[in-house]
Amino acid sequence: MTRNELLALLRTSPLVASVQATDGSPVDETFTLLKLARASVAQGVAVLRLEGAERVGHIRRETGAKAIGLIKRSYPGSPVYITPTTAEVDALLESGCEVIALDGTTRPRPSKAGLRSLIARIHKGGALAMADCDSLASAEAAAEAGADLVGTTLAGYTDSRPARNGPDLDLVREIVSRTRVPVLAEGRYSQRWQIDAALRIGAACVVVGGAINDPVKNTRTLLPHPRLTGDVGAVDIGGTWIRYAVFSPDWDLLEVERAPLPPTKKGREEWIKSQLRASDVCALGVSTGGVVDPRTGEVWAAKEYLLPDHIGIRFDQATYGLPTAALDDGHATAWGHACLPEFAGRRVATLALGTGVGCGYVVDGRVWMGPRGEYSHINDLPILNGQTCEDVLAGRSLGPNASQEDKAVAEAALRIAIQTIRTMWFPEEIVVGGGVGLASWLQPTVVDLGLRPSPFGGDAGLFGAAALVLYPPGM
Repeated sequence: MTRNELLALLRTSPLVASVQATDGSPVDETFTLLKLARASVAQGVAVLRLEGAERVGHIRRETGAKAIGLIKRSYPGSPVYITPTTAEVDALLESGCEVIALDGTTRPRPSKAGLRSLIARIHKGGALAMADCDSLASAEAAAEAGADLVGTTLAGYTDSRPARNGPDLDLVREIVSRTRVPVLAEGRYSQRWQIDAALRIGAACVVVGGAINDPVKNTRTLLPHPRLTGDVGAVDIGGTWIRYAVFSPDWDLLEVERAPLPPTKKGREEWIKSQLRASDVCALGVSTGGVVDPRTGEVWAAKEYLLPDHIGIRFDQATYGLPTAALDDGHATAWGHACLPEFAGRRVATLALGTGVGCGYVVDGRVWMGPRGEYSHINDLPILNGQTCEDVLAGRSLGPNASQEDKAVAEAALRIAIQTIRTMWFPEEIVVGGGVGLASWLQPTVVDLGLRPSPFGGDAGLFGAAALVLYPPGM
């Protein structure tokens, strides 16, 4: 089969089913995998990605589908395990598969045979070569080595690119725009829109495996997080106070301590550690001002006038000795509200009006944020005369003795903020909290706008922090 013939086939059937099984899975046997392959072929799939020379040959013959074959085999001293040597190439050539997939990264290989020589051996045997790549650099190198096709199979599984929850569409975009070799999009595709996006970017096809054929992966994906059985600690760091609470495994608030905000991040860390030493908890959740990277727990941006010396503080297990999760206060509070029975499963926005202004949005069980925890800056929304929402709505600006004029401006700002939130996100519910948000003078406007005062009262940040570890959110 020529490359052009394969591409013509993929144009009419752009979904490739990868029919493999997790090691040790009950379905990891040829008879079951053949049935799974037949199910995909019956729905119009024309090309299968298969592992193991014997299985490749058997399933290819029984289904009549074209096959991308590979062999997974580990060798000492090398991380390369997808068709790593000439032995695996030769076995796959014997199977009759039309395409042989092999590791296309630049990592050290377990034998002297380099990528170029392996590709040449594949071509000499009459098959096409697909290079499983992890980056643009490896895709370019594989194309230069003679690969007929490149796949994004290993994106996020090596040190070349960070792992993502979903497919690396940006890598597909980069390879399509920078090389002339057809791209097979592969790796963590599980939803139709992801497949459509890859094809629109220019991928020749999309390879999907786990989402179709691996019940172990699918069960693991859908399995809820195990419920904690011990109490958890929760920290809420604002511009005025730092608070610590203990919650039961059922999310009941048991006790609260608070102190004026320590002026340095070192002081904040030590205060939290002192609270942990005095309580018996199994995990820690943190709601804090600033922007928190959810993967590392590090605050990488913060407004100095609200939280001085806060950038660089880290909320993680290494620091506190417990499993720890942290988000900025807007996102954490939004997640806490989304976990309540009346809001669960709905599109919920939260506007927290305290010392500063925080905002968060939860949709489809996910906290809506940037890859590093970036939030929507409703606080910086221009209101009037060069002032922002935070300038006129935050407790830091209003103070305890706000004038009627200041309150009127704050009410007008709230209307603008809510209109913006509704225009951007179309939430089903908007919850307002914080000392200003729950102030009696603002409640007529809250009611008029159809907002929901926080059921948590002044403890929304603590409840949100606890929810991060009791009910871990999707990101």
